[in-house]
Amino acid sequence: MLATLKVPRIHCDGCVNTVTNAVRKLPGVTAVEASEVTKEVKVQFDPAQVNEQKIRATLNLVGYPPA
Repeated sequence: MLATLKVPRIHCDGCVNTVTNAVRKLPGVTAVEASEVTKEVKVQFDPAQVNEQKIRATLNLVGYPPA
């Protein structure tokens, strides 16, 4: 499954790294792509292991709440 989340606070490479590293650690996440240009985070994941709500909670936890 693919989720595309708008994350307005992403504005630099450091932001991209923080977001990517945090989401990548979730069980079931197979790919993460964050962009400071589009301010989007695209997450490929196995819905049997993780859901979009958990991904959103993780982004909130590291200071990058999705819109």
